[in-house]
Amino acid sequence: MKLIYNTLEVVNWAKEHADFTVGFVPTMGALHQGHLSLIDQAKKRVDKVVVSIFVNPKQFDSNSDFQTYPLNLDNDLELLKNKAVDLVFHPLSAEELYRHEDFSTFSFDGIDQVMEGIHRTNHFTGVARVVKLFFDLIQPDLAFFGEKDYQQLLIIKKMISVLGLKTQVVACPTVRENNGLAMSSRNTRLTSQEKELAANIFKTLNFCKKKLSLSSIEELEKECFAQLASFSNPEYFEIRNANDLSKNGNNQAKWRAFTATKLGNVRLIDNIALN
Repeated sequence: MKLIYNTLEVVNWAKEHADFTVGFVPTMGALHQGHLSLIDQAKKRVDKVVVSIFVNPKQFDSNSDFQTYPLNLDNDLELLKNKAVDLVFHPLSAEELYRHEDFSTFSFDGIDQVMEGIHRTNHFTGVARVVKLFFDLIQPDLAFFGEKDYQQLLIIKKMISVLGLKTQVVACPTVRENNGLAMSSRNTRLTSQEKELAANIFKTLNFCKKKLSLSSIEELEKECFAQLASFSNPEYFEIRNANDLSKNGNNQAKWRAFTATKLGNVRLIDNIALN
């Protein structure tokens, strides 16, 4: 496993491995089984696997959230070594990474204007900027993203489409704890009691799935929001079209339920397919 800290070395690595298929797994570190499952998927489909570890300040709308994001680099590198990853790119600073940026803002056709886009100012612009930078440097054929961040996944697909990039996105299923809680680096900040309560997020999503009726989506959203409010501090619970995150569609459309809620100072998001 090769560990690289600067952009020039990454570009050189990409040139040296241009004849191989390359898979890319972007992370912010504090790796868990969800990240490792993305790597497993990548190893099945490409010759070389690249993992980035970089806590991107430009996608945080809260400085306190950025400052408290969990870090565990030594453990991360040990996990990646055990997975026989080919390259780990760990930029030492945002200045080092962004000085090579060539990115223009563009429209995400409204995908960025709902849910996370409302509650996290400029979040998706920051995500798109850093992912575009990584794509430019690494030149991956495939990039692997988890469905837990489903809205982000659609944002990246839209960016690729608009810019005509060669990289294809592979969507991978959400990996969950035994109690149903979606795996997240932020889970490490939950107390044992909060973790137990957080299991109810998945239970609420499954309740929504069982009760789905397109004639009463608004009422079902309110009922699920109230369920979340009984044990946490919810920001939203919404049922949206899985293709464009609109409210438009019929019985034939694919629908998903999305939520964000807080337990203590920890903000958690989750979503599931409803049909």
